[in-house]
Amino acid sequence: MLVFYCYEVEDMSGDKVELGLYRYQAQWLTDLEVPLVNKFYRTHGFRGKAKRFENCAVVRYQGEGIIASAYIRDHGCFKLVAGVAVAPTHQGRGVARQLLTLLAERFDEKTYTFPYLGLEPFYASLGFYAVDISMLNETVRQLYLSYRQQGRNIKVMAYTSVS
Repeated sequence: MLVFYCYEVEDMSGDKVELGLYRYQAQWLTDLEVPLVNKFYRTHGFRGKAKRFENCAVVRYQGEGIIASAYIRDHGCFKLVAGVAVAPTHQGRGVARQLLTLLAERFDEKTYTFPYLGLEPFYASLGFYAVDISMLNETVRQLYLSYRQQGRNIKVMAYTSVS
């Protein structure tokens, strides 16, 4: 489990207004807890659908339950980081960064993600780099192209350790 705090301050007409200190917990789920993630996705209208036996992590917030989730889907010859979602009321507080930092414990050189356009700088800051689709193995390329055909405006990025 990873515990982190976010202290939010808003500037209102030159005055600093303190919004508070937020305590979050990022943690891995057991296989039995995975259905809770799918309920979170449905509640907030996100596309994700985690399966049992996948590496699935969440962020919980003081008494609100799950406010963010992501999972790693193992496709055999590669892993895909998917279902990265943060509840709208918690976006912009570094929650996704902390969630992906926890997931990175299980990344390797065969880990990919397909982020929406505009999120490339965020994923690059976490150790992902853009990959030309002509350089992908056939399995990764076919999955990526199937998502593109669904109308998703995405890129393909691969992980490299930042250490």
